[in-house]
Amino acid sequence: MKKPLKYNKKYQRKSSSEKIKDKIRYQIRKITKKYPKIKQKIKNIKDLEKKLYYAMVWEVTELQPYYILDNSDKRGWKNYHLDHICSISVGYHNNIPPELIGNIKNLQFLHYKENIDKGYKVELHILKEMLKKSKKY
Repeated sequence: MKKPLKYNKKYQRKSSSEKIKDKIRYQIRKITKKYPKIKQKIKNIKDLEKKLYYAMVWEVTELQPYYILDNSDKRGWKNYHLDHICSISVGYHNNIPPELIGNIKNLQFLHYKENIDKGYKVELHILKEMLKKSKKY
């Protein structure tokens, strides 16, 4: 009688959900390798899909010419922060494409105290406008 072959865990077949998670991790690694600052911004996010969304938004944000925005010359930790008018969190929960959330039209420089006070709040008319744009996207 032959003994069944034992496979090393490394070579076992992965479930489809594990394959999807691996693809998401790969996409995140690709983005963070290209933009190392993003890794720091997303390191505490546990949900992989949310982490990928945030990384994609920050990738788009990094490509924007935000030096043309008001107060860009005053940027700093205790000065002005780069702010997403419609926050990344609101974009994620409302399925707004990362390309819209990271776009220059959704960016502004706010004094750090205002930005911290604002949190993820967004005015209703701005959210409605973003949702309309996302449906066209």
